[in-house]
Amino acid sequence: MQIVTLLLCACAILVSASGAFAEEVAPAESPEASSPDGMPVGETRIDRLHSATENLIDATVRRVDAFFVNETHDTFEEDQNRVRLRLNLDKVQHHGWDFSEKVKVNVRLTGLSKRLRLVVNDAEDDEEDQAAAYEDDGNDVALRWVGHQGKKTGISVDGGVRFKSGEVDPFARLNASIRYPIAGKWLGQSTNRIYYYSRNGWRNDFRQYFNRPINDDLLFRVRSRIQYFEEKDSNPQLEQKFTLFQTLNDSSALAYEALWRRKTAEDSVFNEQEITIEPQDDYQQVQLRLRYRRNMWRPWMFVEFWPIVGWAEERDWDTVLAARVRLEINFGRHVGLKLDE
Repeated sequence: MQIVTLLLCACAILVSASGAFAEEVAPAESPEASSPDGMPVGETRIDRLHSATENLIDATVRRVDAFFVNETHDTFEEDQNRVRLRLNLDKVQHHGWDFSEKVKVNVRLTGLSKRLRLVVNDAEDDEEDQAAAYEDDGNDVALRWVGHQGKKTGISVDGGVRFKSGEVDPFARLNASIRYPIAGKWLGQSTNRIYYYSRNGWRNDFRQYFNRPINDDLLFRVRSRIQYFEEKDSNPQLEQKFTLFQTLNDSSALAYEALWRRKTAEDSVFNEQEITIEPQDDYQQVQLRLRYRRNMWRPWMFVEFWPIVGWAEERDWDTVLAARVRLEINFGRHVGLKLDE
């Protein structure tokens, strides 16, 4: 029943995205008559103000996502040839130190087709604070056919292989996204990614976003996430996150975050010796964290620092302190990496 619900969500997004795509690429009609002041007949100044407000809200969201390189930007909006190297150093109380590295690639293969791209390691969430705990996820390489990448919608299909634990696992992936205005200054976005791995079966990753700019420097976001893994015993995996992004200047920003999530036991950062309660199939966590991101020295280099305080069910809801230091190096065009662009 759970996977049926998730697949229905995916189908709803695909149908909505297809409809919006049809609107975006509809054939041009004959020019509308204009009033003496240059506005189309029937359009008022209130309509123009409403449209300008929508564009401003959308631009604010995209600017923040591009600077933090959030998952919606990386998968559905990235239009530059870019190779990104991220080095993470993590310290978790009662667990110790971990180091992880990840290379992400998004390159247009215009010599073959304007719609074809090479993408590497686009399966996981860069906002995850436990990347070191997911090293066993391996690496994936795929060719992406971009069906549409517009202001409101994005549809693409990937085919590739995942290298995990010394094994090669071919996979296919369908990505869909749609943005839409809501009441007032709220902007919604729904994304869904359906995976099929030849060895591990189906996976579905649905995310719902609600964004609201407060002023030029503050953006509030609510993100709900539901994941299903056929290979895992406990489903679905759930997450609810609230984020307030604050622009400090043209080279630095803060993200204040509060989140709750339920993960499977195998995805816990704690091993069997570090868990203080009876073993379970899944565990809950609550976190408060701060993400400070700054462009330093060169336009292609960034550093981040994440102080984290959490309460983990694995530790019988004991307070757990953690921190992450991240160094990020970008290769390729650097347009869109700075907050004032």
